[in-house]
Amino acid sequence: MKLKEKFTGFLVSASLAAAGCLPAVMMPVYAEDYSDTEYWYSQCTKPQTSSEGVKACEGFREHENQRRQQLQQSITDFSNSIGSLEGETDKVAALAQEQKALAEELSNQISQKEAVIAQIEANIQALQEQIVQKQAEIDAWDAQIKSRMRHEQGNVGTNMLVDLVMGASDLNDMLRRISGIERITEDDQAQISRLNEMKAELELSVSEEKRLQEENTAQKAELEEQKAEAQRLEDSYNQLVAQYQQQIAELQAQKRAAEADMNAIRDFVITSAAAGSASITTSSGFNVPVLGGQYSAGTWAYPGGGLHLGLDWAAPIGTPVVAPANGIVLYAANPVASNSGYLGNMSGYPYGSGNSICLLCSMNGSLYAFSFFHLSQEGMAVRAGQSVSAGQQIALTGNSGNSTGPHCHIEVINLGNMSVEDAIKRFSSSADFAWGTGWGNTAGACEAKGSTPCRERPEVFFS
Repeated sequence: MKLKEKFTGFLVSASLAAAGCLPAVMMPVYAEDYSDTEYWYSQCTKPQTSSEGVKACEGFREHENQRRQQLQQSITDFSNSIGSLEGETDKVAALAQEQKALAEELSNQISQKEAVIAQIEANIQALQEQIVQKQAEIDAWDAQIKSRMRHEQGNVGTNMLVDLVMGASDLNDMLRRISGIERITEDDQAQISRLNEMKAELELSVSEEKRLQEENTAQKAELEEQKAEAQRLEDSYNQLVAQYQQQIAELQAQKRAAEADMNAIRDFVITSAAAGSASITTSSGFNVPVLGGQYSAGTWAYPGGGLHLGLDWAAPIGTPVVAPANGIVLYAANPVASNSGYLGNMSGYPYGSGNSICLLCSMNGSLYAFSFFHLSQEGMAVRAGQSVSAGQQIALTGNSGNSTGPHCHIEVINLGNMSVEDAIKRFSSSADFAWGTGWGNTAGACEAKGSTPCRERPEVFFS
């Protein structure tokens, strides 16, 4: 696309509306097609060489202002919608999808604006150097032409520069001056014509420097506004997540408590045949299973409220997950994309876990079942029935299933003195990650139940 190509009657809709996330809001009609923002930013951060180019860039600036204002309104609408969805879990989950699109669009705009600011500043510096160079060239040409005219003055007996200003005194004077002007060579005339062109170019360059300076100031101000909008959006989303987490516990418990469809997951579950020969060398302690990141939510409750039966360990997608102790893999499946998680996504098994692993370990003679949820699809390094050693990499962290960002959810079930053989037989028949402790409350916690199987707080072992 060239800068001067015209498109009439072109209507631009907001990108979010085109994606179906928000109601369509039509943008004003522009003479140019501004849909290729990367191209137009590249063009309009450079000094323009024509009035048409300046006008087109002014139109692009107006177009971008409209797009930015629409996104701000969408964020406001999003924030206002959260408080009206109490008890409507499905709508909260749908709103979370909208937020994801808004956050992505805003992040793209911020990144684009940071690049634009850097480009404008580089172009301003180059333009300032060109202005100095062009002014020096104009001054040199101007001096040369004046010198030539002063030389002619000696031949024609008049100072043309003065006479042309003061006017002819009589007819003879006029004829003498005309004769002197005719002595200016064609080369002189061409140089004067080029000098006038250069002066016009210089005026445009000076004007463009001012436009770019103003554009740079405006872009920086908008960048700060958008960063504030990003924080506002994040705060609203955190409010939404807290509301959802308070509401979802019962629904998720119902789904996970339902009888497993063993035919659907049989390929990912250890077989009862493995029970007879299986053994685990007991460990003296547990290794930290995620090699990076930090706690983001503790066991029994989320920071904003709502039941949470394990420990969330926030870490970038692709962070290694290792076996906390020697053990046997009871379940391993990676059916969904690594970064496909969102609020309300019940993919994976158990429901909402995304890509998951259940590992049977032994510490100081007691048996424990470890669950790892929301893993990456790539990097799943184990399969059901496989023996693993403490510290061996088994997977990578991801953002899959009912997840609001990259992390690994860890649950620990204390099986007490249950034998490895009995544990394998029990899991192979039911694939119950909760081991009978339930999903809807903390009654299965070891401190509440007083007997095994019971739920432990993972952070007790990894402090």
